[in-house]
Amino acid sequence: MQELGQQPDGQEPLRPLDPLGELMILDTRPCYPMGFFIECGCEGELDREKLHRAVDAVALRHPNTKSHIVWKGGRPFWKTAEVGPQLLWDPLAEKVDPWRAFDLATESGLRVIVFPEHSTHVMSWKIVLFGHHAVCDGLAACELLGEIWMHYAGKTLPPVGQAPLEPVPDLAEKDAGSKAEKPIVRRPSAVLTETLRFLKFFPAALGRMAFPLQAATSHENSLPSITSPNKTPYRLREFTADEIGKLRAVANARSVTLNALILAASMRVFAAWNREATGSRGGIRITMPVSLRQDQTRHPAENRIGYAFLDRTVDACQENEKLIASLAEASVWIKDSGAAGMFITALEILRTIPGLLWLIHRLPICFSSAVVSNLGDAARSMRVELPDSSKGQVADNMVITHVVGIPPVRPRTAAAVGIARYGDHLLLSCLADEAKIGRGAAERLLEAIHTECLSGLGKS
Repeated sequence: MQELGQQPDGQEPLRPLDPLGELMILDTRPCYPMGFFIECGCEGELDREKLHRAVDAVALRHPNTKSHIVWKGGRPFWKTAEVGPQLLWDPLAEKVDPWRAFDLATESGLRVIVFPEHSTHVMSWKIVLFGHHAVCDGLAACELLGEIWMHYAGKTLPPVGQAPLEPVPDLAEKDAGSKAEKPIVRRPSAVLTETLRFLKFFPAALGRMAFPLQAATSHENSLPSITSPNKTPYRLREFTADEIGKLRAVANARSVTLNALILAASMRVFAAWNREATGSRGGIRITMPVSLRQDQTRHPAENRIGYAFLDRTVDACQENEKLIASLAEASVWIKDSGAAGMFITALEILRTIPGLLWLIHRLPICFSSAVVSNLGDAARSMRVELPDSSKGQVADNMVITHVVGIPPVRPRTAAAVGIARYGDHLLLSCLADEAKIGRGAAERLLEAIHTECLSGLGKS
């Protein structure tokens, strides 16, 4: 009898999705394509054919980028396909909508989109990796970007290991011959405790803000489509070199990271947003993606992250110093305890019951107010060896000037903020469900977070 996931002789077997990938498939819907973005700015004479060859070569190393979704027994599986990622060159000129939702039954879940942004002085480009979260997470996409530039520069690509994520054991299975304590991500008691804590907190969804007509039209964008195909659905904001220096000084004085400062500023902005929009005093929950990578092996692109949930009441958001300190402490605990892995353990449990994950995500409940994702040092996340210049890494005749990542939004989690460093740059990004919280929301949120970050510079 043929087992689930097997194919007839002569065909490649179907591959199960990783737990987070399966969740992202089940949570996909027409207005919420579950797509993340990795934007790369670069300068030079970009060779279209060489870039195309690089994209194709890299896709051969990562099966998820050359696969379609098929359903067996009510669950999704990857099936290897001939067609890989699309390279969309100047979609405005080609009259193509690069941001259309993915049809993973017929196409790859990764697109590489090239926008020319030439000025009178320099040939510049914006390259966006737009990917469905079922394919991989943002860190894996950063590695894909690095490999594309390595191939473009004519360098040998590093080997890709085949080791899967460390499997989650059967939670009913007893330890045999060992009294060693299980890691926290594997202990049913710990998972149950955190699940109850999660369910006891009721976060408020971001409310709709009414903006002046001028602001709304100048920053118009909404999901799932946008007015102009060359305008990205997300927005960016960059700190100046002087601002970065002052922020680092404040972080050092408080013995915290820049991430803790920006997390606190974001949480305060979300709380203030709701007070202004609806008068709500509901609590704020930030979902924070956390890498579960435990070694330096380069693996095929997939999801290797868990989620941590940072909950604070509106009153706690008003006490800025305590908020910063508590978020810094929580970030250290999350990293040291492996708590983010509990989310994956819980998914493994829930997906054993057919239809349960799908049903949970159709409930009219706000699970999280917003997402804040830190890509870290993007140059390091690309994991490539490229020469450096005063502007950034050099790939043949191209100079990479910035890299930033933007996570997706979902129903009632209407804002996603990204943080990234690249060389001397510190960038914020925001994708907002502006149909729900108001046109121009992404720009307004970025402006408010930027302002909030700088408001405490003289208080250290």
